[in-house]
Amino acid sequence: MQRGQSALEYLVTYGWAILAIVIIAGVLWYFGIFNPSKFVGEKQCGGFSAFICQDFKVNTSGWLTIVLNNKVGGQVTSANITTGTLGGWSCSPTNPAANANTTCNTRILGLNQNSGDSFDQQTITITYTDSRSGIAHTDSGFVKGKYE
Repeated sequence: MQRGQSALEYLVTYGWAILAIVIIAGVLWYFGIFNPSKFVGEKQCGGFSAFICQDFKVNTSGWLTIVLNNKVGGQVTSANITTGTLGGWSCSPTNPAANANTTCNTRILGLNQNSGDSFDQQTITITYTDSRSGIAHTDSGFVKGKYE
């Protein structure tokens, strides 16, 4: 009789502990503690293999200004940026040397947004030609953040 009672007390004690852990985990999940995007900065830019995103800004009219650093290893020519169906605009300078920056402007989103509002991740595509080989390449990345 004693063994049955001590086994039951053992299971009930651990049952309460597990229930408390589940309730605490549920509360933390409800308040977004387990959401990894809360721990990442408001501005995100990356995904490029041949370029490094130095900085970007999206104004309230939906225009993206992005500064990219050339990590191809040599000079690139004819750098051009496109975003989805909204077309592309060239970068300046269009022929950045190795480790040099180029600034690109393009429209990515709709008109008349409010400053401080967030926008979803947008895909950015850059076409360029490696001046060492003459071969054209395409590199894609993303931007995500808030209107400024």
